[in-house]
Amino acid sequence: MATATLTRGLDRDQWLDRPTLATLMGKVEDTVRRIQRDENLPTRLGPNNCVLLRLGDLIDLGRIPAAVLDPEISAREVADAIALRAELEDLRRVHAELLGRHTEHEQLVTDLRAHLATQAAFIADLRATTAVAR
Repeated sequence: MATATLTRGLDRDQWLDRPTLATLMGKVEDTVRRIQRDENLPTRLGPNNCVLLRLGDLIDLGRIPAAVLDPEISAREVADAIALRAELEDLRRVHAELLGRHTEHEQLVTDLRAHLATQAAFIADLRATTAVAR
């Protein structure tokens, strides 16, 4: 059933296997299994006794975007968009973390410069005191 991710305009009454649904959701197969269990979704047995779930049930739960039903958009494009959205969120999180680190480092540099200025003033005072004592 993996070819379903390459088709356009899936049917909401289509029964798909867990790996295909996981791809459409941008999640792992265990997530599909958990949703199936938690929502008590009806299943069928497919080829090689693989478990099939109805696409419309996952769309109705908001787990898969209804865009997979659009004949102009392939399910693969929807899955790719979901994966890109997840990657973008990860990048935003990392960016925010790096901005925080950058701010911390800027504060550290400011503190070190102030410390160096204090040390330079202290050294200048010592030199002046030493020069007067000679």
